[in-house]
Amino acid sequence: MSALPNPFTATKPIKTSETLPDVRDELMGKDLLVTGPTTPGLSPTLEAPQTPWPHQDIGVFEGQAIMGLHGGAGATTLTALLGPAAADIGQAWPHSHSTRTQATWPLPVIAVARTDHTGLSAAERFIRSWANGQLTDSKLSALVLIEAGPRTSEARKKATKRLLRMVPRGVHIPWMDSWLDTPPDPNRLPGRIKRIIKLLNTPTQ
Repeated sequence: MSALPNPFTATKPIKTSETLPDVRDELMGKDLLVTGPTTPGLSPTLEAPQTPWPHQDIGVFEGQAIMGLHGGAGATTLTALLGPAAADIGQAWPHSHSTRTQATWPLPVIAVARTDHTGLSAAERFIRSWANGQLTDSKLSALVLIEAGPRTSEARKKATKRLLRMVPRGVHIPWMDSWLDTPPDPNRLPGRIKRIIKLLNTPTQ
């Protein structure tokens, strides 16, 4: 007969894994990113959008600006995953000032969109603005396209790949069904998502 556990004895906490089972990305395969033109001058000729992309002065800030390209883009979620150095600054292209010199500095900007029709359309308009030199002072670091659903049409796959290649760094986050139930925990992520977050937190030249 086994002894009953002593209710007055402290029990050891159950350790949980920090990395969940990895996820596959059918769009990217083993690649975490694709690279493209690093500055607007290296971009292919694209027609400028009729309506300029809005700008905003966010004051003194040194970190990473996370800019949603449309409502529900996922900028808040990505900001939480990137950590305290990142800030969700809304949908306007930011201008910032150095905390040391107060001068305008090339703030790194990560643009975020979903892969549905609204998101891909917004991403294309944004890229055309950037490629035509309409987004200055700050620096585009990456475009992150977050999968909008568990299934993707071939047309949207093709459009997603094309847009990711038109920016300095193009990153795709696959569909995460568990994120519908609870917000993602930065301390417990699939390996691929962890590697993507580390990559985005790595400064570019």
